[in-house]
Amino acid sequence: MRTIRILDLIITILFYSMLGIGTIFFVIYTFFLFGIDLGIKTTTTFSSKNDDLLYLILFFNFIFYSTYTYSIFLFKQNITSFLNFNFFTDRVIINFKTMGIIYILGNIINSLIIPFFKQHIKIDFGFDNNLLNFPLNGLIIGLFFLVMSKVFQIAKNQKKENIELKQENELTI
Repeated sequence: MRTIRILDLIITILFYSMLGIGTIFFVIYTFFLFGIDLGIKTTTTFSSKNDDLLYLILFFNFIFYSTYTYSIFLFKQNITSFLNFNFFTDRVIINFKTMGIIYILGNIINSLIIPFFKQHIKIDFGFDNNLLNFPLNGLIIGLFFLVMSKVFQIAKNQKKENIELKQENELTI
């Protein structure tokens, strides 16, 4: 249980930091869209005739970040269930499946759509934006969560069968 408590602490810190950082960047992007200078050194390469594309890109970034934050929230819910010894509930199974779908869709979108946008816009904040963007990162994590969903579903069904078998054995005796 000590390991799960440590994982719960790490996931809680990660979730709230992602929530805070996401809010800060959303506000900064909003100011950036309306042309308000915040004194942050940025370089923007973009044609002013395609402003709609800029709004679309920033909207996709917001949705992308929000879904990943939501998946961390679902993982936090699962860890809380594990701390309460509720391992094989429908909620845990649905959360794992939802997290898997989020990561797989995020990987597909990142692999297919983002390179198209990178041809049209470049916003540089002076540090590497793709530090953790490994090619198969989202796909591997997404498949892992889908497998976990299936494993927990099988274990839940097995637990039900064992309870029914135990009841039958007690009736036989």
